[in-house]
Amino acid sequence: MKLRYSIRARLLGHIGLLLLVVLAGFGYVAWHRESAARIAEIDRELEKRLNLLIGAYRPEAGQRLREVSQPHLSPRTLELFANEGGDPFYYWVWLGEGLVQGHSNDAPETPMPAQRDKGRSFRMRGDFRELIHVAPSGRCFLVGRDIRSERAAMRADAASLAAFGLGVLLLGLGLAWWIASRVTRPLAKVSRTAKQIADGDLSRRIDVPKPEDELGEVSNVLNETFARLETAFARQKQFTADASHELRTPVSLILTHAQGALLREQTPAEYREALADCVRAAQRMKTLIDSLLDLARFDAGVEPIQRQPCDLAGLARDCANLVRPLTEAKRLRLDLDLRAAPCHGDSARLSQVITNLLANAIHFTPDSGTIALRTNQDGGGACLSVSDTGPGIAPDQLSRVFERFHRADASRARAASGGTGLGLAICDAIVKAHGGTITVESEIAKGTIFTVHLPPATEPSRFPRSQQ
Repeated sequence: MKLRYSIRARLLGHIGLLLLVVLAGFGYVAWHRESAARIAEIDRELEKRLNLLIGAYRPEAGQRLREVSQPHLSPRTLELFANEGGDPFYYWVWLGEGLVQGHSNDAPETPMPAQRDKGRSFRMRGDFRELIHVAPSGRCFLVGRDIRSERAAMRADAASLAAFGLGVLLLGLGLAWWIASRVTRPLAKVSRTAKQIADGDLSRRIDVPKPEDELGEVSNVLNETFARLETAFARQKQFTADASHELRTPVSLILTHAQGALLREQTPAEYREALADCVRAAQRMKTLIDSLLDLARFDAGVEPIQRQPCDLAGLARDCANLVRPLTEAKRLRLDLDLRAAPCHGDSARLSQVITNLLANAIHFTPDSGTIALRTNQDGGGACLSVSDTGPGIAPDQLSRVFERFHRADASRARAASGGTGLGLAICDAIVKAHGGTITVESEIAKGTIFTVHLPPATEPSRFPRSQQ
């Protein structure tokens, strides 16, 4: 992974940018306040000198303004403009028509300001800060100061703040790198574990040192996902092996009978018998393939379900009549308790569920046993149950009865029946497609009960839309 794309680098960049903005803003505000304080101090000094200068150029009794050539500067005023302390203050005084009335000895050449409005104003002229006062008589007073030393001091302040800010920024970036490294260290572990899982080690899990924080929650979710992924891969592997085994048997039968018929001359009756065996094997293979395709469509969510109001009681009665010859052949008692159970679903698919459950019960119920088929409304929904008096299912196998090709035990193997081992898996897929649930309860030597719960017909919104 390139450094610029890493979370650590991006986190460091964001923190660095934030620090830079904060330090730059803080430094600018501090520098601006200090600079403004320096200029304000200079402005107060200019105000003080201007007031003294105006008083010094006030004419005496009977004297005209233009006749005042030498100001009456007090010793205090002379001291303020002497610049002996290193502060280069100066002044200029003009009459209204631009005639110079007076100036300090070291005053720089300064043209009369183009000041039309009466009153006072400050201005910057190069390296000089000046205060201008236009009297009602038209005279213009200007007091100024060379501020090159202050500007140098302000530049020094800016350099000091920049150096301090740079140091803080570098220290902050170092601390941010350390923090980012600690924050992203668990992510690196997650990445390494994910790569190991991607390489085929599905048993790997992420170490969660602090399960209560955000990364711990993410790690727990990923561990659960990896566990489900491992289980899904294991089931898929087992499913593929079982499907291959189930398909191999009828194909082998077809090849065996076909090759036997081709090896030697046979009578027409023997040929017909061989062909009949091939047809039976092909029919078994077709049934298995159709079941696999049904499950694949349900898994992909593309199996069309034509939902309409129906009653499980009526569907159950039709299915019971359909399998009655099978129950009579084994002398089984078929006990019906069919109460109204309205629902909203695909009648053909729901009939397939009922028929599969009845066929499963017939197959595993010994001769002269009892099968009970019941329907009713339960909690606002429709309920159907099929119970038998068969050998039952072991408790450790109950959670796997709806798995594809799962064999609970030898008593429920399908070798004798020729079943595909997908009937219950298809039942589970159809019921879930209707938004319902199918459960199983069983006791050894007492029997098994399959129960289907479907939403009521008044709540079609609970179902996903049919895909036509």
